[in-house]
Formats: sequence, C-alpha cells, structure tokens
Amino acid sequence: MSDLFGDMESLSPRLKWMRRHHIQIQAADSGEWIAYKSGSKHFWRDKDKDNAIVGLAKKLKIRLWNEE
Repeated sequence: MSDLFGDMESLSPRLKWMRRHHIQIQAADSGEWIAYKSGSKHFWRDKDKDNAIVGLAKKLKIRLWNEE
C-alpha cells in the first residue's frame, strides 16, 4: 500500500517556485541567511530566511510564488 503514493512529490508552492527559478538558501556563520540563484553571482543576505528569499526575488525582478 505504501508504494501506491511513493512517487508523489509534495512540495510547498514556495519550494516549487524556488526549484523552478533555481533559488537556493543557506545559513551563514554570522546567523544570517543567504539566498542565491544557482549558476549566477546574484545573492541576498538577511537575518530572516523569508526576507532573504523575497529580497533576492526583487533584485532579480521575478514574481513571488504567491504572485504568479
């Protein structure tokens, strides 16, 4: 029975959006969060994880996951 739903992927809308736009998030040693776009030099630092992601999206001029 567990094989029935084994291939389902249940990512949140934000995680799907991050994957689609190649956005990664990483904790820095300073306690800040760094959001960056894979394969580029674009990044945004913030003390709040969500603000780092939103700041990067604004810098890249892409719509957020809840605006698409």
